[in-house]
Amino acid sequence: MPIREITDPFRLEDIVPYFQPIVDLRTDRVWRYECLARLVTEPEKVYLPNEFLYLVERHNHVQQLTETMFAQCAKFFANKNLSWNINLDLADLHNPALLSFFSQQLSAYCNPGRVCVEVSAQSAISDLAQFGAFVDAIQPSGIGVFVDNVGRVPGNIKRLLELPLRGIKLDGGLLRHYQTTPAVQEFISYVCEQAHEQRISVVAEQVEDLDILEIVHHLPIDYAQGFVFSTPKPTLAD
Repeated sequence: MPIREITDPFRLEDIVPYFQPIVDLRTDRVWRYECLARLVTEPEKVYLPNEFLYLVERHNHVQQLTETMFAQCAKFFANKNLSWNINLDLADLHNPALLSFFSQQLSAYCNPGRVCVEVSAQSAISDLAQFGAFVDAIQPSGIGVFVDNVGRVPGNIKRLLELPLRGIKLDGGLLRHYQTTPAVQEFISYVCEQAHEQRISVVAEQVEDLDILEIVHHLPIDYAQGFVFSTPKPTLAD
């Protein structure tokens, strides 16, 4: 997809959360939401992260963006009995000040355990020691940790799954090759088995059509996310 050049002036406050449901396949009900950053400018132009994050990084505003997004989501869900996830950047894992910020934002929450952060498998695997330290450090706050895009990059999956994660997300590219590639079948079977032993929830992500959903229904996977259920929206799915 071509990346649009952003010519409109914008502030960090113009980057807002859009919500995509993660669905419980056993009940067909929303299990939790992933909060995805979108830049919204006048007149209602919506930009994806790959179209604006380079500008945030260029001006060294990554931490401010994480804080702004987290604060918006915490406020939005404060009086809703719903669980939600927010994505973290690799740089966030090296910033202990964020943990204090998260705790402050959730100080009025009756159940901070409803909140999880997501880190890409590439970021986690690139420095498992640092990622493990981050997971340990965030545990006292009650916030859980998901790893997404599992299977997109090679790495020490066994060691990753030994960490006290709340959930993992299987990369959608794996599912598209499941029926034709034995190595993919073995990988998914291994990941699901290890995750279930560790009581880590498994989510099939990027489920974009009914054919992929049918495959997922025949796997030991309880949750799924993707366009087949809903695109990310500025309001919660019905």
